[in-house]
Amino acid sequence: MATHRYNTLSFALSVFFLLLLSPPCAAASRPPRDLLHSSCAQARYPSLCVQTLTNYANPAMKPLDLAQASVKVSLTHARTLFLYLKTLKVQTTSSSGFTKRQRVALSDCVEQISDSVAELSRTLNELQHLRMGTFQWQMNNAQTWASAALTDGDTCLDGLNDGTADGKFKLEVKRRVTDVAMLTSNALYLINRLGDSSTGKPPINSHH
Repeated sequence: MATHRYNTLSFALSVFFLLLLSPPCAAASRPPRDLLHSSCAQARYPSLCVQTLTNYANPAMKPLDLAQASVKVSLTHARTLFLYLKTLKVQTTSSSGFTKRQRVALSDCVEQISDSVAELSRTLNELQHLRMGTFQWQMNNAQTWASAALTDGDTCLDGLNDGTADGKFKLEVKRRVTDVAMLTSNALYLINRLGDSSTGKPPINSHH
């Protein structure tokens, strides 16, 4: 009988400790998702932020990794947009279906998105080479370049909105430029969030 009570008590204690330890174990499996959602929650386009960065989530993810990933996504889309606009520019040059003002607007967009690509490249490079002694200066650079890339996209859209383009030409270009602008806006937010949450020490992995 004593042995039976001892076994029953041992089993009860085992279940108790198992239940006690389960919540932390479950929580430990959620950090990548929690970091992603909490970081994107206040972005200008939170759903887009989560959607485009979900594949980058991993157990070792840090705010810096998330900021870098957001810039990579924006840069990839900006490069694709630049190639599209460049090809379209060639087509408009040889086509009589476009007005002179449309060609000028498109030509301006090509230059502006080219600048965006260069600025986002600089932004990513800066975030990938943060150093303890120059962290704040480098963060300011990243913020400035990402902001400039966003401004270039807005300038392109302004040119398309002032009556220089219409029809399918205008709608498709605007859709693609807006897509890049939204991604860049989210990237800038995550960069600003990274800088604001810092205490002066860069959240740098040892391999950086």
